[in-house]
Amino acid sequence: MARPTRILLADDVALPETLAIYESFSKKRELMIARTRAMGMHLDREPDGTFYCFVSLRDLPEPLTDGMAFFRAALEKKVICVPGRFFDVNPGQRRAPHWSRFRQYVRLSFGPEIAEVERGLDRLEAMIREA
Repeated sequence: MARPTRILLADDVALPETLAIYESFSKKRELMIARTRAMGMHLDREPDGTFYCFVSLRDLPEPLTDGMAFFRAALEKKVICVPGRFFDVNPGQRRAPHWSRFRQYVRLSFGPEIAEVERGLDRLEAMIREA
């Protein structure tokens, strides 16, 4: 088992694979950043080492400024995102259950194949236009 592992981890094998993955994800990252900004979403910070964008919805038309409303509308368009409130730490549930500092955010993944990312972004763009 050690020999096949060494072969896979050899620079002449691992480096080209790493560069191919980096190039693929870089293209999808740039696509996601450009398209979400063009739709009126904001990134407080561009993704760095991840495969998702955590976007602010604050300037979208109502009711899409709310992460849960955005999630439900996106689901109707067959697009899955994760409402930002699910990333808010609330130990002991001390804050009201529906209040979150991330209530106007969603997380969008650019992990799938680029054609799937483009299709999802097209559907989100149509959803926002229709709002």
